[in-house]
Amino acid sequence: MSAGSKIRDDKQEYQYSIPWITPSGHEISFYDTPGNQRVVMKHTSGSHIEFKTDGSVFIKSVKDMHVHGSVMSAPRSGAGGTTEGSDASTFRYDADLNLEVEGTLRIKAKKLEVDIAETTKMISGTDTIITANNITEKADENISMEATKSLYVDTKEYRERSVSHRVEEGTMEDGGEGGVNYTNVSGNYVINNTDKNGGITIMSAGYLNLVCGNERVDLVGDYNNKPSSSAKGSFTTIIKKPSGSLDKSTMPGDYFFESDAGAYYNYAKSSGGSSGSASDGLKQVVTTGNMQQDVTAGNRNRTVGAAETIAITGVQTVTAAQIYLN
Repeated sequence: MSAGSKIRDDKQEYQYSIPWITPSGHEISFYDTPGNQRVVMKHTSGSHIEFKTDGSVFIKSVKDMHVHGSVMSAPRSGAGGTTEGSDASTFRYDADLNLEVEGTLRIKAKKLEVDIAETTKMISGTDTIITANNITEKADENISMEATKSLYVDTKEYRERSVSHRVEEGTMEDGGEGGVNYTNVSGNYVINNTDKNGGITIMSAGYLNLVCGNERVDLVGDYNNKPSSSAKGSFTTIIKKPSGSLDKSTMPGDYFFESDAGAYYNYAKSSGGSSGSASDGLKQVVTTGNMQQDVTAGNRNRTVGAAETIAITGVQTVTAAQIYLN
């Protein structure tokens, strides 16, 4: 069975046919063959409408097709963007609908609403461009964005809110692993954890580098949103008594250092003073408690290039196997 300008139907009994044909070639034909009834309305150009036995309708336009409806209607939007209270045209298909366009498909509407009961799938051979004043995407479960090459976001303000945030860089790909996470900021960069029993951990199985172009302030036990106000010098470390419930210190506010090898300190290479003491290359002040130095295995050597002054308000005790004075 063919739906061309001259429809062939081998099962049609033409004694049941009633054709009406105009001199220019327009045709309206009724086919009343039992079990194979049809109605065909055909234009001389070849465009036609055919009604099949099972109720199917075939429409063929050899050139353009234009449909203009609701010319006399007065649209009035109701609640939720519906057309309640106005005339509305409806196209309903209780089975599948395939729309094939060889050229460009354009939809122009004052408002567009798409309601899909199940899965929505869009496939674009090249680019997909969406332009709008505001774009909102909501999902009851997951949203996945996958790009084979790159993902680029350009905006004046970028905000995120999530209960859990996990970022993975350098995923195993192309037979190896390794990647780069580079954040470039012109201005201020702040990581703020407001949970006093929470934490921020930076872990590296390889190297860890901290580079500061100007001054650096380390505050421990002092949650301060402006740590630069506590700076005492180019590098300031201040440790105060914290109030967290997970503290390991038996004397809160103390400092502990341990190394498998030795420690080397070189002070006052180009200037003899500091912001805390303008004339001292090294100044140590113990306000409360004792100061004790233990050299368990090895010698202790002290060289003073100029004079040395020792002021002791209490008792000085020196115990040695031998004492040499020169």
